[in-house]
Amino acid sequence: MRYDILIRRGEVIDPSQNLHAVRDLAILDGRIAAVEPALPQAEAPHVVDARGLLVTPGLIDLHVHVYRDHIPLGLDPDPLCPAGGVTTMLDTGSAGPANFDGFRRDVVDRARTRILGLVNLSRIGLVAANLGELMDRRYADPEGVIRTLRRHADVAVGVKIRAGKHIIGNGEQGWANFRDAVRAARESGTWLMVHIGECPMSLPEMAPDLQAGDCITHCFKGGSTRVLDDADRIYPEMRDAAARGVVFDVGHGYGSFRWQVAEAALAQGFLPSTISTDLHAMNLHGPVYDMPTTMSKFLLLGLTLEQVVEMSSTRPAAVLGRSGELGTLRVGAVADVAVLERREGRFRFTDSYRQERVGRELLTAAATVRGGELVPGGGGLRMRHLTDEE
Repeated sequence: MRYDILIRRGEVIDPSQNLHAVRDLAILDGRIAAVEPALPQAEAPHVVDARGLLVTPGLIDLHVHVYRDHIPLGLDPDPLCPAGGVTTMLDTGSAGPANFDGFRRDVVDRARTRILGLVNLSRIGLVAANLGELMDRRYADPEGVIRTLRRHADVAVGVKIRAGKHIIGNGEQGWANFRDAVRAARESGTWLMVHIGECPMSLPEMAPDLQAGDCITHCFKGGSTRVLDDADRIYPEMRDAAARGVVFDVGHGYGSFRWQVAEAALAQGFLPSTISTDLHAMNLHGPVYDMPTTMSKFLLLGLTLEQVVEMSSTRPAAVLGRSGELGTLRVGAVADVAVLERREGRFRFTDSYRQERVGRELLTAAATVRGGELVPGGGGLRMRHLTDEE
């Protein structure tokens, strides 16, 4: 049998099929064509020898900013794909109703990487994010968000609000912006992602407005607005929200991941739903780097490889409503594949508060297949920080 791409003898991890075994994987016409213990008679113009490597569904980064050249933090999405094994990205509110058309024209429709987007409640998105895009209530545009979601239903999947008080305001102004975002999500029939910063309301106060499918990103941040109370216990309201289907997303970012919060939450059995980077221009070269580095931090924290892969592929696909097509290596699914190298050593990892931990495993992207195309390039060594200890 002749295929387009063969990935030979890799350690396949596909949580959607409860599969963890050495397999051959074949790709034809942009789809997964076969996953078998061996395909001895198969041929292909492109063969990847994956012995000693991990083969997973293409990673899905549920929090990036790729409105390049239009917002100060925007990145070019396509180089991030082979560098991190990421085949689908969710841009989280870089554009709002006034500029989402431009975001689609200049980024989504031109990129080779699959990009979906959340529409910011603020009309201007993050064009002037440093000034607080909702400090002036005139920029809040729930009706415009709803119209934008309907006009771009194939790529615009939900609503975004950055709920820090220096962004949405304090007191009643903060609540008014938050409630506008909730209303836009409900009336559009989509979902809401809430960036938690130093918020004008607590997470228990927000919780009643959140429903299944909504998302709290930066779920392991430090500061005043945390999933933990003052005694470092998970708020009961957070457990209840998770139980009813609210998504808790990592969204590492430049200032939104703290080792101590993650350690306390995990020790109490409170796991993130999804792992994401919040990649932007200020954290691309540290402390975040890419998805595999962020995944490695959760291996350090004690999650299993299967859990980490599921939180970085299968679960994000479900959040996006793309289960069965993305985040899986099932025969017939879109041929998005990440080939990862699992390096052993002593590696320094840094959180968003300049605190270090030493881990013994580092995942890096060795090869990436996106939509049936073997993408040029791969990961590198810029995220490897060896310790001096033997």
